[in-house]
Amino acid sequence: MFNKYKKNLIALLIFLACAIVLIICYPQSYYFNDKIEYKNFQVYYDKKIPNQIYAILDTVDQLIIKSECYSPELKFKIFLRSDENKYNSLPFQFPDKGTGWAIPIINNVFLYKSYIATNTTYTHLGHIRPLSTAIAHELVHVLVENKYFFKSKMAYFDNNSLSRFGLLWKEEGYSEYISDGPSMKLDEGMQILNNQTLLEEKYVPHVEYFKYWLAVRYLIENKHMTFKEILDANIKLDNVLCEAMQTKAA
Repeated sequence: MFNKYKKNLIALLIFLACAIVLIICYPQSYYFNDKIEYKNFQVYYDKKIPNQIYAILDTVDQLIIKSECYSPELKFKIFLRSDENKYNSLPFQFPDKGTGWAIPIINNVFLYKSYIATNTTYTHLGHIRPLSTAIAHELVHVLVENKYFFKSKMAYFDNNSLSRFGLLWKEEGYSEYISDGPSMKLDEGMQILNNQTLLEEKYVPHVEYFKYWLAVRYLIENKHMTFKEILDANIKLDNVLCEAMQTKAA
């Protein structure tokens, strides 16, 4: 009797584990009101998807194809919601902060809060940027992970590849560069970087991402480095920023 109970318990645990993995990998199987398939994209939304999505995806396609990591065979699943209070019960799905994130290997992308009709997406702090650039940013992460998965993950153990807030500044900067730049304008960002009273220790996401973008932009456009060369290079963010700012000021 005990052995039978034990076997049933093990079978139940295996079933639950498989169900959790299935739900995490295929969230489209249990929620979202609408879905479209277009080019290499599958988009899921908690409302009826408006026709503006096609122009947004065309822009995304034009952006990510510029990446040296681009692979035309890759398919992407993009999960959007207009209500940030929905779908928060499971891990590895919608982020609780930031604009969004990409889940490697299964190529799922989740954005915190988005409105397709207006091409806008939001962070948990209310910061706004175009939905098209936010999607492109996350898809570049998918492209990088697809091509340099091991190198990208090992970068977490390289202090020179991490910002002071523990972010992979090379990959984040490259994602911003390919996705048409940060939401902050160049002159505005340079003004902040040149004002020490505005550069406190606290984490301000759009300022940090401006730094990563500026550094990677400088390495690509001024130093003529490929992204792989940037990944391999033993360089520090602060040193690259200093050079980039001096070049801009010259």
